[in-house]
Amino acid sequence: MGILEEASSAGARSATVYATGWGESGTDGCARQDAIARLAERSGLRICGPNCLGTISVREQLVTYPLRVLEWLQPGGIAAVFQSGALLYPFLRTCGERGGGFSYLVSCGNEADLSVADYVRFLACDGETRAIALLLEGVREPEKFRAVLEMALEAGKHVAVMKVGRSERARESTLTHTGALAGSDRVFDALCRHYGVARCHSLDDLVETTRLFASGLGPRGKRVAVLTFSGALRSEVLDQTDSCGLSVASPSRETQQRLKRVAPTLDCRIANPLDCGYLAGTQSIYAQLGRELAADPEVDVLLVHEHAPDEKRNRRPALLQEIHDASGKPVVVFAETAYSMTPYAREFVSDSGIPFLHGTDRALRAVAALCASAEAQGVRRARTGRTALRAPEAAPGMAPGLYGPGTAGALLARYRIPLAPCRLVSTVDDAVAAADAIGYPVVLKVESPDIAHKTDAGGVRLGLLAAEAVREAWQAIASDLERRRPDARRTGMLVMRMAPPGLEMSLGVHRDPQFGLVMLVGLGGTWVEVLGDVSARLLPVDFPDASAMLAELKAAPLLGAFRGAPARDLPALTRAIVSMGQLAGDLGERLTSMEINPLRVHALGEGVTAVDLRLVLSDPAR
Repeated sequence: MGILEEASSAGARSATVYATGWGESGTDGCARQDAIARLAERSGLRICGPNCLGTISVREQLVTYPLRVLEWLQPGGIAAVFQSGALLYPFLRTCGERGGGFSYLVSCGNEADLSVADYVRFLACDGETRAIALLLEGVREPEKFRAVLEMALEAGKHVAVMKVGRSERARESTLTHTGALAGSDRVFDALCRHYGVARCHSLDDLVETTRLFASGLGPRGKRVAVLTFSGALRSEVLDQTDSCGLSVASPSRETQQRLKRVAPTLDCRIANPLDCGYLAGTQSIYAQLGRELAADPEVDVLLVHEHAPDEKRNRRPALLQEIHDASGKPVVVFAETAYSMTPYAREFVSDSGIPFLHGTDRALRAVAALCASAEAQGVRRARTGRTALRAPEAAPGMAPGLYGPGTAGALLARYRIPLAPCRLVSTVDDAVAAADAIGYPVVLKVESPDIAHKTDAGGVRLGLLAAEAVREAWQAIASDLERRRPDARRTGMLVMRMAPPGLEMSLGVHRDPQFGLVMLVGLGGTWVEVLGDVSARLLPVDFPDASAMLAELKAAPLLGAFRGAPARDLPALTRAIVSMGQLAGDLGERLTSMEINPLRVHALGEGVTAVDLRLVLSDPAR
């Protein structure tokens, strides 16, 4: 601390603290780190670290990173901010060996002063940086982090992140099913999707994705064609494209005819991926086939399979460049595995002028990430007028606590989310009168601010067909509650008409402690917990978001016509998702969680019906 004080007094404007033994080492270390933070705030001294390995400014030729990396430092468009100093080295070395060039590299350590968000803000405004690679253990300033990701998206900068520590074991328990499912890793996925950030699960993926991001390629869609000379690799590609989020393009009949004219013996029964077999041995024919595939209007990106560059194979890099030049579309070359960057390989890749990726699986994931990032940038431009979340006005007069459909159902009606007809009553005679008025069959269930899951407490009876059944159910529920939850307060009993049959879905909004309100959609009932088939988005959510969430579910086929069941009312379900997001936004800081489970989705044209609601409000001042 004394040295930092002296440096600040002498006019130093920045400092790097390499030493360990700070916030990562216990109470005393935290106190020392807090002292650094106070010094930075008081003096204006900008501090990198502590517990870091410094920074590299390549264009400025300023290196405070102590490991030997100079031979791989070429200027270019890749920037990296790593909370791990040790892992920055293999990332830098591998990218550099494979031809990547850099703008800025940062090992930020414990971030006592400057944070990841501060560095990303700078990089988003840097004209030379095209791609930003992040390695994170956590996000210390979530609101600022969201803001700088928005800046990067607006600036057209591609961001890739590897986040370690993805376990959900430490997630907080909540009152709703969806809250229990909104673990930190799922929410981080939603954050990445919201801002078009590529989520990489290994350092190898981060290297290849970042290198592709820095190439400057801008695909218009995710329809890919693949040119190969291996039937097994064709099958490998087909195995992986769906899981990557890529679409295999369908070349037109005209394209197939042109392919046959180039190579009359070519088997075009599977035109994509196109297995050329022995024809690839003649590179001019192979390149012409690539040009024909890339020219097809249904193709957005062409991937070209090549072995690792080897001077004995007598391949010409210029022919690969010609494929790109002829179509004007992104062309990416890939080898089956990683390979050694011999001097010949480096020269070959450089002369080809197009990205040359290492490994089939990594290449497919990198291309998928590039397509998703480009799409997010396009969506960002199309939604520049998107309305921000509004002030909390939706539930005036409602105190903090747990609410059910009897006490909060009016909110759903206000946002045009249909709720099954129901009445909240306080006596058994009122329950019978309500059932007579609503129409049988009915459901009887307890309404209590202390009971989140009514069935577990014995607080629900279904399929009541007459007044006597209502009276018996009332007594049975009262008896079960007295035995299982004698401490629970009771607002009353809810009499609800049994909703028509339909596919049961669950819609929920949960407040993540870091990133705010998150929408979750999945199958309804207990399936949402059992299967974990949930799609998540940060609010706000619009109609394209809602449609994409439903399409991502493994259960999505159930929403269409399936084994004799009619197609479900997807437009009504999509409207309900958007409306629930608007309600959550209007509740603002008061909302802790909200869930409609189940929401029954009826046949096309017949709408949806909310059958249950759990709403948890808090006092934002506390």
